[in-house]
Amino acid sequence: MTVPAEVHQAEERLQAILKAVVVGARVDEPASRPGGEDALAFSEAGALQPPYEPEALCLLVEHSNSLRQNVDAYAVNIDGFGYRFEPFIDFDADGAREKVADAMALERAAAHDAGTLPPGMPLRPTDEEVTTHAEEVRQQARMEKARLESFFDFCCFDGSFVELRRRTRHDVEVTGNAYWEVLRDGKGDIARFVYVPSYTVRLLPLDKEAVEVRERVRISAVSFDTVTTRRRLRRYIQVQGSERVYFKSFGDSRVISRLTGRVFPDVTTLKASDASDGPATELIHFAIHSPRSPYGIPRWVGTLLSILGSRQMEEVNYLYFNNKSVPPLALLVSGGRLSDASVPRIERFIEENLKGKANFHKILILEADGAGTGDGGRAKIELRPLTDAQQQDALFQEYDQRNIDKVGSAFRLPPLLRGDGRDFNRSVADAQLRFAEDQVFQPERDEFDFLLNRKVLADMGVRFWRFRSQTTATRDPERMTEMVERLVRVGVLTPEEGRHLAGDIFHREFRKIADDWVRRPLTLTLAGIQTGVEDLKPRKDKDSLLGEAKRLLGLREELRAEEERLAQGRLALARRYMDTEHVPVPRAEFDTWFSGHST
Repeated sequence: MTVPAEVHQAEERLQAILKAVVVGARVDEPASRPGGEDALAFSEAGALQPPYEPEALCLLVEHSNSLRQNVDAYAVNIDGFGYRFEPFIDFDADGAREKVADAMALERAAAHDAGTLPPGMPLRPTDEEVTTHAEEVRQQARMEKARLESFFDFCCFDGSFVELRRRTRHDVEVTGNAYWEVLRDGKGDIARFVYVPSYTVRLLPLDKEAVEVRERVRISAVSFDTVTTRRRLRRYIQVQGSERVYFKSFGDSRVISRLTGRVFPDVTTLKASDASDGPATELIHFAIHSPRSPYGIPRWVGTLLSILGSRQMEEVNYLYFNNKSVPPLALLVSGGRLSDASVPRIERFIEENLKGKANFHKILILEADGAGTGDGGRAKIELRPLTDAQQQDALFQEYDQRNIDKVGSAFRLPPLLRGDGRDFNRSVADAQLRFAEDQVFQPERDEFDFLLNRKVLADMGVRFWRFRSQTTATRDPERMTEMVERLVRVGVLTPEEGRHLAGDIFHREFRKIADDWVRRPLTLTLAGIQTGVEDLKPRKDKDSLLGEAKRLLGLREELRAEEERLAQGRLALARRYMDTEHVPVPRAEFDTWFSGHST
């Protein structure tokens, strides 16, 4: 259809279908369902109309035989494996000092451009400054990670952060939208996240006036700079029963009434207007992008007719057991005629005794009066089965299977992840899981991680760590372990790299080892042990310049003492072989030697 009017009419028909609640054999006309008090409250508040009714979308998922499996597969594989924190600079890795030096240079360059760099300070830091700063940021990074872990352990009131993510994913995939309420403490820092049901929230139009927003922008690996931009923000409204609550966008610093949505210059003025009122909290909006609406649109809307068709098919098959009209057997009487009471009896039997599973095996008996011709007027009775005319299996099975495949293709999920494990071997299953991980799940994780790092962690002032979602191990652990062992043994991987890969296999972070041998191939370490030139003792103050200097001074003193010891030994040996031997001789004998010579 290319005519705008026809397109608009088709859209209205689709909206009418969405508003229908398909729960039984008979349903009202889709357009006859009223919008409800909530819809009236949203329209009175000036909220934007969503492309599809969120509550109707939720009901469709509840009544569908194929949607829930796909939504659960997304929630488990994208958000169900936890999270970890990765450092921007690994201070235990090689090249950490160079990264710290580069970060300091970038910070000084930014300060120079802003005119805040102290006079005389060079753009490139000295080695002493890098060493001192590296030790400082190492301590700060350790404390920051402890603060992050504590925050994410207790950032939700009624569950874990992983459970909050799974609820969020479920809402995003069902309605196309999901929302978090962000609560702050008295200092203005983020304290809690609260799940907000997506079907209760609507978007208000963008404000006409742009608002100054302060944002943190990363200028180096370990530092932020605060910039001010002007943006048009929007507000949100939530309606539950008779209650209306307004929210503001995340990062909006304005004071907005939570009861009326009006903007006030400060909290005092807001309280003066209404003592029971308070400032609105912030809302984070997650959505599947739609080019025609600020709301998100679920990815399965294109298969809506298939979903409704499968539901109708299920109802037809279900109602068959209560409305079966073909009996299993019939007794035919020939050689006579039906009595006057037989016809109404047959009709009554079909209406009352054939429907329902309790009457599934009843038979129909037909009676006839003898005609008095041929064989003496005796009627002939014949028992004939009618099972060929009965329905032996459910109807539209192939049609339903095609619909299930269409919905799965909308999510781009293989059958194995939707609960269909028929006709699969191990290689096919591994290929399907690897495809889903690379093409579906990991991009969704990356998008969520980017939003959390860019908005939440930047607002919290987290400098040294980034949020990273955990992934599932799609590789064979036994084969992976054997491969890592061989690569480490032949020297392709260092023990440190092998431990890192082992962490991916076992889904845990191994303890850091700061010794030199973990950064060298294992073959070199073993060769050093055999020749006796390799010292494997850990040096606790290896990364400290003062400790390294002390170690070198101690080594020099040991060498000097060893040289002195060797010199003393050589001197003693020389004296032993070069000094004159003294032999004691009695005086009388000594005199006889000289007296005899004179004679």
